[in-house]
Amino acid sequence: MARILIIEDNPANVELMAFLLTAYGHSTASAPDGPRGLAAARAAPPDLVACDVNLPGMDGFAVLAALKAEPALAEVPVLAVTALAMAGDREKVLAAGFDGYISKPIDPDSFVAELEAFLPAAAPGAAVPAAAPQAAGPAPEASAPAPSAWPTVLLVDDDPFMLAVLADMLGGEPLRVLSAASGPEALALLGREPVDVILCDQAMPGMTGTEVLARVAAQYPRSVRLMLTGQQDLAEIDAAQRSGLIDAHYAKPVSASSLRERIRAALALARSRRRAL
Repeated sequence: MARILIIEDNPANVELMAFLLTAYGHSTASAPDGPRGLAAARAAPPDLVACDVNLPGMDGFAVLAALKAEPALAEVPVLAVTALAMAGDREKVLAAGFDGYISKPIDPDSFVAELEAFLPAAAPGAAVPAAAPQAAGPAPEASAPAPSAWPTVLLVDDDPFMLAVLADMLGGEPLRVLSAASGPEALALLGREPVDVILCDQAMPGMTGTEVLARVAAQYPRSVRLMLTGQQDLAEIDAAQRSGLIDAHYAKPVSASSLRERIRAALALARSRRRAL
């Protein structure tokens, strides 16, 4: 596992990069500008820095020069993650001393592999993401439950990529995984399908996650209601949890192992509720 420092002023880009890196077993730290990025690197030297070039105030070139000027950080690889795409931009970035160049928008399918190519030999994470299914074990006995009898988890997020990542993380579990791209779609699906656990994003257009889970609490009280969000302001979510509308909330990014562990705990709670009601 490697420690990656992301210096980027766009929160959406930070969230996506951190989510991908965490899924592959790495740890991340982030800073929204050059001075805070340098402070973070000095406080806890990373294995690699992914730095935007067009940062406010102190641009990526100045951040690079400052990092390379410090003996404790001079050998840390620094990658430019940038939207600069004019002829000669790549050559300019590499000539300035960046160790590598990754263009924006990043490709989720190749981003981690591109970045890992620049890590010190001992630092890369696993060759496959943490979300990869475990190796197959012995053949199940005839009495093992069929997939149709597996518990059901409903993922709700308006970001199709996030839905795909979360579903992939749960791919090795004995679950039926359903997905919905909005609150109304989730509620319509709940009217047709029994769902044991619902994992819902908060910031969605039309109907927020807390609104969705409040409706679920009223109509399907046995379903365990979880929130997974990248929001910093948790006041509304905390209030919903205190009032019993949601059972727990977790912050993005989340690793595959952590997500699976939390879903297993939620399924145990769902079984307990079925017995009690």
